[in-house]
Amino acid sequence: PLPRSRSRSRRGFQPAMSSSAAKRAAGASITHGQEVITLLDSDSEGDGSPALSTSTSGTALKSTNDGARASFVPFHLYETTTAKSEFRTTDGAKKYFRTLREIIGIDNPRRKFQWMIIFNFLIDFSYLLEKLLPEILQFHRLVVFYGSAADTEAMDQWRQLLSGTGNTVEFIQLIPSDPPRSRTNPLPIKIPYGVHHTKMFLMGYEENNQSNCRVVVHTANLLLGDIEYKTQGAYCQDFPLKKFCNDGSSNKASKVNPYKRKRDQSRGEKKDTTMGNGWPFDEDNVPFEEDLVTYLESYRYLTRQSWCRGSHSSKNSLSNKPMSWLQLIRQYNYSNAYGVLIPSAPGKHKPDSYHNFGYLKLRQAILEWVCPHLQKDKQSSHPPILCQFSSIGSLNGKWLDEFLSAVDSWSTQNYHPISTADEKKGKKRQPLSSRMKIIWPTMDEIRTSIEGYRGGASVPGKIQNLSKDFLQPLYHRWSSENSKSNNNNIDPLKTSRHIPHIKTFVQPSSSDGNGIEWIVLTSHNLSIAAWGQMQKASAESAPDDKILFIRHWELGVFISPATISNLDLGAIGNNICMTSLAGVGNNNAVINIDRDGAEDESQAQNILVPLPFDMNPTPYNKNDIAWACDRSCSVTDAFGCFMP
Repeated sequence: PLPRSRSRSRRGFQPAMSSSAAKRAAGASITHGQEVITLLDSDSEGDGSPALSTSTSGTALKSTNDGARASFVPFHLYETTTAKSEFRTTDGAKKYFRTLREIIGIDNPRRKFQWMIIFNFLIDFSYLLEKLLPEILQFHRLVVFYGSAADTEAMDQWRQLLSGTGNTVEFIQLIPSDPPRSRTNPLPIKIPYGVHHTKMFLMGYEENNQSNCRVVVHTANLLLGDIEYKTQGAYCQDFPLKKFCNDGSSNKASKVNPYKRKRDQSRGEKKDTTMGNGWPFDEDNVPFEEDLVTYLESYRYLTRQSWCRGSHSSKNSLSNKPMSWLQLIRQYNYSNAYGVLIPSAPGKHKPDSYHNFGYLKLRQAILEWVCPHLQKDKQSSHPPILCQFSSIGSLNGKWLDEFLSAVDSWSTQNYHPISTADEKKGKKRQPLSSRMKIIWPTMDEIRTSIEGYRGGASVPGKIQNLSKDFLQPLYHRWSSENSKSNNNNIDPLKTSRHIPHIKTFVQPSSSDGNGIEWIVLTSHNLSIAAWGQMQKASAESAPDDKILFIRHWELGVFISPATISNLDLGAIGNNICMTSLAGVGNNNAVINIDRDGAEDESQAQNILVPLPFDMNPTPYNKNDIAWACDRSCSVTDAFGCFMP
């Protein structure tokens, strides 16, 4: 159904998809005159495989090198057209934004590019190639995993540009609903409505005779509209090559698994002192590395190949010997990672692996990194979790209650999602409205955005999923009108008119403040398909014999004050707090991570988070209507479009 207008059409692309996926996607399109504008990132379990919207070629944006912004920022926002104009000379805000080229890390002329792996849901290869030329052709090996593609001719052009250079690019489409163990579905089973929704870049490069790996976990489809007009976020961190001994083994002190030790300590077991405090970790058995490898194993990509050119005599250079991508990933030292990966992989995960994925993995991170530091004696009321996303699945109250109980810092230690004990006790929980807030744009916010109704195709919520009674008290506006906010600093990042495609799940540290206990920046929307659901292993299984069933590939990164303390940022100690930028003002002296010269060693070091919405969001009023891509509205946007 919509939007419609008399305005000039833009060129469109047809996605590459299976016939079954095409039939399902046909029911999820909107019209603009005679033009079809398909919905993006649909997360309803019955919506099928991805489809693409229209796109146009973009112009190159001037960007700066990594060293230009020295202050630590937990994650960055993509530089939109507004950010580019508004913050061109405003250093205090500019540091929170990055262009696509900066996020990937190809803006630095000192770097020699070796390899890259791209993961995404929707890719316009014509746009991507244009934005990343000429550097994209310098990579010796490049692999692209995607859900659906626009302009497949650009894929052929990419291959032709590499012809005769010795460099290669490989495109792999993933559709979990296709036949199992096929080119498009490497899984052992077929998963209806499954999609590859992860957004990540892995990039290897050499700089100053040192090989490094950049890991980028982000939220944007690789489309012009997503990159330059939507509100998006990206975690970026570089990791050096491991230092290897003469026998080829990595330099390590012991074979202790620090991840297990961390769990044991959180349970009150005797502390293992064989490696100091166990943090930072040794170069082997690093949690970030193990989580990344475990996630990549789900792709079953077995090709062995050389990932860089030439042989290097330096011990700090990547070997050009053929290796699998899992061996490649293990060449780097992730012990300085300040985040925890939160992956989802499609499948029926058994007890030996289900804590590695979905909401159980998020719960594990909270138990290990947040719960030991909670000051429960000072907390009179538990602040609701803020859930902000761009698509919503077909939810039910039971699943949402279980999800919140598992990931809320204040309840998860007493809640065991695998056990049925809580069900037997019949414990009555607090109403959902006191436990979570959903930040979802209204019809009016989409209409008045810089893209108008067209941009709403990237927020493909449907009336059927949005109109459920238990969800109505939970809705809050994307843009803030809250009196509790700093009135002089409303919308400091100028994101309110840029449609949110970013996904963030946030646990506030107080009910009326801007402190953050933890945050997840992720590709996960709020859906059972993305986060997973506990199910009986079989009809004959015992009640506690369960598996975690997930339909999507997803990836996020969990950040908390405790994980940030792993960074080598000077003697900052352990007294770190995270605060939303919107709550404290936008200036140049807000991030204090250097303790040198500090008079009070107990003073908390404040890390500002560029959260693009208010942590005290405005509840819907009686006139607010939740945006739905299939809802009619006769009021036109700035482009003359309306929703028939």
